[in-house]
Amino acid sequence: MAAYTTGLTKIYDPSDRPALDNVNVAFRAGELCAIMGPPGAGKSTLLACLAGHEPPSVGKVYVGRGDARPWLPQQVRQICRGEVGFVLSHSRPFPGRTVLENLEWAAALAGRPDDIARAERVAGILGLLDDLHAPAGQLPADLQHLTMCAAALLPDPSVLLVDESDTAPLGASTLAVLRRCTAELGTTVVAVTESPEAAALADRVVFLATGRVAGIITRPAEDVVHELREIFAGRHASRSYVPEQGGPPSPSSPSADPGPPERHPADA
Repeated sequence: MAAYTTGLTKIYDPSDRPALDNVNVAFRAGELCAIMGPPGAGKSTLLACLAGHEPPSVGKVYVGRGDARPWLPQQVRQICRGEVGFVLSHSRPFPGRTVLENLEWAAALAGRPDDIARAERVAGILGLLDDLHAPAGQLPADLQHLTMCAAALLPDPSVLLVDESDTAPLGASTLAVLRRCTAELGTTVVAVTESPEAAALADRVVFLATGRVAGIITRPAEDVVHELREIFAGRHASRSYVPEQGGPPSPSSPSADPGPPERHPADA
């Protein structure tokens, strides 16, 4: 496993429901996993906890190359730089700098200022070679988001966490690009998306509702698009899910009636 959580619970307001409630979910090495759910489901909070940006209130987060390991507070900064790449919903490149200049800055920040070959390779995998010398601020929103993905990949993390951009949906074309990261770099990619067509390109889809794992779908892409549309439309409470078995840990049991979604400070 590249990363997994055990009993992960995140509480922002003790008088309100948890943003995450006893989440047990695992991400395999080299897989592309899509995270779906309505607003307030806990998608961004889950990514933030996996990245070490938010400490769990209860439970643990494990992440690492080879055997995943738990984080200690003093390790978070080092692990985030070396093991986890995180692209937030509001991440933006420097608009007045070219894509290459943005990547050079990210490489220097990661302690690899002279590794231009790596920057060009990652840009090629993400389809940015033709835009390397274009000002990043002039690119479409999806390419700006991919520029930030490229920057996050420069330290060669084992896991890339990609939240959906708040200016452009993370669609099927972007998921197809991110799949190349798993194939060519061996990176585990966990991406939030609202698009069933995009999620259907993933190896697995984890569906969250009110802070809990409502279901995990592992089926060929052509079989899942219709079901994902129904789930995302809010009819997941009436469906029967069979969580995956095997591997640490077993996913949380589905909630029978998750109730109306609510927003939390770190949530999408």
